[in-house]
Amino acid sequence: MFIFALVVIAAGIFLFRLHHTLPSGKTSFLLGTASRLVSLLGVLLLVFSCIVVIPAGNVGVSVVFGRVGQRVLGNGIQFKNPLAHIEKMSVRAQTYTMSGTAHEGEIAGDDAIYALSSDGMLMPLEVTSAYQLVGSDAAMVYEHLGTSYVEKILRPAIRASVRSATSHYTAQEAYSTKRDELQARMQEQIGTEMAQLLGNVADFEGKGFSIISVMLRNVDLPDKVKNAIEDKLEAQQQAEQMVYVLQKEKQEAERKRIEAEGIKAFQQTVSEGINENLLRWKGIEATRQLAESQNTKVIIVGSGKDGLPLILGTQ
Repeated sequence: MFIFALVVIAAGIFLFRLHHTLPSGKTSFLLGTASRLVSLLGVLLLVFSCIVVIPAGNVGVSVVFGRVGQRVLGNGIQFKNPLAHIEKMSVRAQTYTMSGTAHEGEIAGDDAIYALSSDGMLMPLEVTSAYQLVGSDAAMVYEHLGTSYVEKILRPAIRASVRSATSHYTAQEAYSTKRDELQARMQEQIGTEMAQLLGNVADFEGKGFSIISVMLRNVDLPDKVKNAIEDKLEAQQQAEQMVYVLQKEKQEAERKRIEAEGIKAFQQTVSEGINENLLRWKGIEATRQLAESQNTKVIIVGSGKDGLPLILGTQ
């Protein structure tokens, strides 16, 4: 645009000079007007060649005659060298999928990762990795890797890391019991592998990329192996349930034993505390309360058991 703006300005200057060579008249007036409009257009083009709009979620890298500038342009309206080309690079979170199902991954056809488990099982794994370009390193990434950094760095790092992480787990663990742990290990190793690959690039400084997460979409095992794993897991769950039931029954038996001991201790305490003197004293108290009541009664002194009065009430 900058070169075109200069051409337009030059054309405006030419028309303006031609306007002054002609005598006053309609032709001279039209040439004068045209020269002003063309010159104004050239100035506007020149101004616009110094401005670039970086969309949201992107950064700009300035390239002047093949030389990459180290200043990274943020989103919005930015001023630039009028001779520079601005390469826009996304810093939004993106995903890269490797799948064995056609049209699901980034590459058509079978793109699953075949990895060996610790027990020697060859497992096709389908993986999706979420990653993000570090904005401050965009100029360095573009200078050394261009815009095809996914194929040059991310894809090899994912494949190598998935195979390495899977080798520490059995097929059963990768399929079910330690799937989340395997995903976390994959994520950590992808970051390490990418750092090593970028470290081998001359003059590359910085992180380059951030691995947000790794999702193990599918572990494709033969049906026979899947059924064996599921049967084993079901048996383990039943065994764990039986352990729980036995523990519950033991706790209930212990509760009943403690309850019986409490009842026994209570009865022993009560039986030891009751004697003839206590019973005689309680009888005297009951006799006194009956004698003091307002009801009509007949008291026969010394006729009751143990010498207590015998009280006969009329009501």
